[in-house]
Amino acid sequence: MRQLTVSGLYKAFGAHPVLTGLDLDVPAGSFTAILGPSGSGKTTLLRLLAGFERADAGSIAIGDRIVDGPGIGQVPPERRQIGYVPQEGALFPHLTVVANVGFGLPARQRAVRTAELLQAVGLAGMGSRYPHQLSGGQQQRVALARALAIRPAVVLLDEPFASLDAHMRASVRADVLRICRTAGTTAILVTHDQDEALSMADRIAVLRDGRIVQYAAPHELYTRPADPALARFVGDANIVDGQLTAAAGQPGRMVATILGRLALSEGSAVTAEPAAVTVLIRPEQLEIVADAAGARGDPDCLAGRVTACDYYGHDAVVRVRPDGPPSGGEVIVRTTGGPQLPVGTPVLVRARGPVVAWASS
Repeated sequence: MRQLTVSGLYKAFGAHPVLTGLDLDVPAGSFTAILGPSGSGKTTLLRLLAGFERADAGSIAIGDRIVDGPGIGQVPPERRQIGYVPQEGALFPHLTVVANVGFGLPARQRAVRTAELLQAVGLAGMGSRYPHQLSGGQQQRVALARALAIRPAVVLLDEPFASLDAHMRASVRADVLRICRTAGTTAILVTHDQDEALSMADRIAVLRDGRIVQYAAPHELYTRPADPALARFVGDANIVDGQLTAAAGQPGRMVATILGRLALSEGSAVTAEPAAVTVLIRPEQLEIVADAAGARGDPDCLAGRVTACDYYGHDAVVRVRPDGPPSGGEVIVRTTGGPQLPVGTPVLVRARGPVVAWASS
């Protein structure tokens, strides 16, 4: 396992810039997810790391070896010690599972190494089958085994679960994570699936306009995103206006919103009081409370009506439009269990802090 370091990476196709000075430092043995909207440069970055494209500027190093950079030329893909798992597996249809896995290995290592890998990916006994005789999940396991066969310094995973159904996707990605961790391989997963990135990765790098806007552990990225746009991109988000207010013994550490006064997270950069701020409240920080006597007059409860309820069994996502004058649109509430709420149901919504805030522009 080796560290991967990307410094000042630029890449354009014609007059269209894709990567515009990207920096990334992936620790050895870690699992990093690359997340971003379509066109943000995820696939281009992966192709540069693999050696399928040449950078216009900047450098890529695997361990202490520069594989792309000024003055040293470009190390070809087959000499980078990189394993690559494409979206569809790209197995050779005319070769058996054993032959696919051992394709890049010297003949003297092939039998032992392929047997080890097929055991690791749960396909022992299937070595004589052909790709068309396997399920989609089994094909992706073969593709992973083939990528790991050369004992790569880094393995690159290019949306390898995109073509699988929901149940199979969850099973295969759990297996992939287990195998990568057992092998101690430095892994980079490119995905557009936020749940996938949050559940699998040690750290997540979010691309926007050809640069990484935040590189952090999943919990930090979700609870303390760098800006409101990133908050909206990573999960559902309620973005509301607020005003910093004084609190006893803690000036400026409370924020007044349409959902009442809430504690301000220590991760928020704004400290001056008073100040107009933009506040992030995640849907799971909101709860629907009973309309008991006195609750409707509670300043920390927001009265409104249900406009939509998406029911998933284990939870539901409820959209509530506040009563009274317009106040920034609907709020999104994630509830656990309970029956589906009909549209038009009057409800009261209460928030739990702390919340993240940014200075309003």
